[in-house]
Amino acid sequence: HAVRLKQKSKTKRKKKIATAIYEYQADCDGEWGEISLNCESSTAEILRLADWDTMISNVFAKRTIWYLLDCENENLPKEAIIAFDQ
Repeated sequence: HAVRLKQKSKTKRKKKIATAIYEYQADCDGEWGEISLNCESSTAEILRLADWDTMISNVFAKRTIWYLLDCENENLPKEAIIAFDQ
């Protein structure tokens, strides 16, 4: 499986990213979902599920959140493709 990721917007506070909105696409196909990332509190929220991401497991959104929370603030990607096994 793979997730395509694009940064839609970001806000900075004291030269660091405070919040960011990302779009993600499950298996690089279908409609994009949306995730809100709060870097100050190290939390994320699924705003909209992508096509192929199920309501129960949210596997693609959870993998995307895990990846983003693991990135250093200054290394948050503008675009990325995340490959993983389920």
